[in-house]
Amino acid sequence: MRLVKTFLAALILASPASAQVLSESEARKSLFPTRGHVVQVSGKLSKFDQNIVRQIVPLMAKQLRQPVRYYATIAYSPDDGVVHDSLQAAMNFHTPQAADRAALAACNKLKSRSANGCRVAARVVPKRYKPRPLTLSIDATAGFNSIYRKAKSPKSFAISRKTGNWAVGKSDGAAINSCEKIGRPGDCEIVIRD
Repeated sequence: MRLVKTFLAALILASPASAQVLSESEARKSLFPTRGHVVQVSGKLSKFDQNIVRQIVPLMAKQLRQPVRYYATIAYSPDDGVVHDSLQAAMNFHTPQAADRAALAACNKLKSRSANGCRVAARVVPKRYKPRPLTLSIDATAGFNSIYRKAKSPKSFAISRKTGNWAVGKSDGAAINSCEKIGRPGDCEIVIRD
């Protein structure tokens, strides 16, 4: 099966996940499986650069000694090229847009001073990805399946929309406090509640 696909305009323009709080059953329908992903390579890259970017994802997995987890983005500076320190990746975010923002910010910090802004070179998303009411990183989805679904009600699931942080608690406050202990104050919100 071909794992590399060209960006779809709809994905580039996709809006971030809504702030709606879902129930456990609604979240189960919305979340993607934790297995299987595709690498979407930007059609704006030359064929040569597309091939380089396609090779980067397996190299990243090898260096990290773990699979590259969705949602991930690789950003590059067109002026510096894909073989430059400004090539940056952000992994294990809850949405493609959050991964984009993190990778682009990291790339823009390292690009040459005279270079224009960075762009998205590739994204790692679940197989058959389409925007849904709620998306979570692989780690958060696994936590939803192994922790949240087994917990008794009342229970809440909090995430950070800026990072891959997440937490489960017996109340909204407990989940948010746990989420923010590993993140920033005011950064977490409830996305699932029962």
